Amino acid sequence: MITSLDVLDEEQSARVRQDVYALRSSWMPRGLEPASFFTLGSPSYLDLAENPEGGGYYAHARADRPVLWERFGWLYERLAGMLEEHLKEPVHYPENLALPGFHVWLAPAVFTKPKAPIHFDMQYREMEWPPGTDLSRLISFTLPLRLPEAGGGLNVWEATYEEFREALDRGWIDGASDLQRFHPRQYVAYTAGRLVMHSGHILHQVAPCARVEPDDERLTLQGHGVWCSGRWSLYW
Repeated sequence: MITSLDVLDEEQSARVRQDVYALRSSWMPRGLEPASFFTLGSPSYLDLAENPEGGGYYAHARADRPVLWERFGWLYERLAGMLEEHLKEPVHYPENLALPGFHVWLAPAVFTKPKAPIHFDMQYREMEWPPGTDLSRLISFTLPLRLPEAGGGLNVWEATYEEFREALDRGWIDGASDLQRFHPRQYVAYTAGRLVMHSGHILHQVAPCARVEPDDERLTLQGHGVWCSGRWSLYW
């Protein structure tokens, strides 16, 4: 259900964080003022939701790509190489989609109660995919770079999207979060530099933090993959 891969050491994680802060002028505030949750890059789950026609997402993806690749090209190449080694299949970054990008949660945005949405990753349904795409083969991944002092992680339930659709169609539930009543919650602890990957079709939630210190921060690289024409297309 969950796969973990060591991608970066402590020094490399710190280097990525330093480069994320070097691009602070490119951070996009998300949520209420004063802003304390940001993205660096173009998340499809937000930008396509705000503009279903896709204009904003694809325009941002094109504009962000050279900036992100110049600063983090070595990271994208490292990530692709390690995923290829693990999956035993080729991966690439499609030119028309956003590169994997960053969530930046400053201390005021780090929450201590389980208020994050309980969900499946369904953003791929809003995109147009070429012939040869298999939308039953999906991955989602998070690479933590810095975590709050009390740690951070992911809540998961052994409930699949297929199970959700059946339960919804039969009228047993009203939404995805209702499935948690039937499955025990599992907590997956994050470690800086260690990638956590799953299908995106397991029920999951950003886990709350036990406590928040004034200088805490939750910084992660986020991305997804779709099997397309004999290789994994990685994007955000």
